[in-house]
Amino acid sequence: MNDVKDFGKYTVKNVKSFMGREGYGFNCSLYRDGKKVGSCIDDAGGGGMYPIDWDMKIDRKHEQTLFDAHIKSLPAVASSFGKKDMTLTIDEGWFVTELVNKWEQGKEVRKVKRKCAQKTLYRTLDQNDGSYFVSNILFSPEVGRKLRAKYGDKIEIFNEVFEKGSIPSVLS
Repeated sequence: MNDVKDFGKYTVKNVKSFMGREGYGFNCSLYRDGKKVGSCIDDAGGGGMYPIDWDMKIDRKHEQTLFDAHIKSLPAVASSFGKKDMTLTIDEGWFVTELVNKWEQGKEVRKVKRKCAQKTLYRTLDQNDGSYFVSNILFSPEVGRKLRAKYGDKIEIFNEVFEKGSIPSVLS
């Protein structure tokens, strides 16, 4: 979804995700400025995320105030439900879910990047389903030239994209 554009100083770690009765669930640790401040759980039981369980070692009231201020600073998100245009306000559960999604995406990028160290990964630009090819050949400029000779400019070679410091489009 990527509706949250500003995560501020918040991150998540220790993410465990799973499929529940009503979709995707998770539990994770919430960090601010690299320090653990709480734990979050969405049990995928059909309701929202449980309220954040603030860490006992911190000033819980102060941390909740900082968190609420950050959430309130986020812009509303435009939505079109049915034929009615509206704006939605980001809440605690939505914000943490987006943090978890960002963490999961980063995990997938790291996994694919590790594969690129040993193999050649690419996709043709007509592959819109998130799939890609993995060749057991170690990538080199020569391999890139051969792939371009075969597919022309209708190819995205992940190894080259990572070398440029970017993320392949299928992963972003």
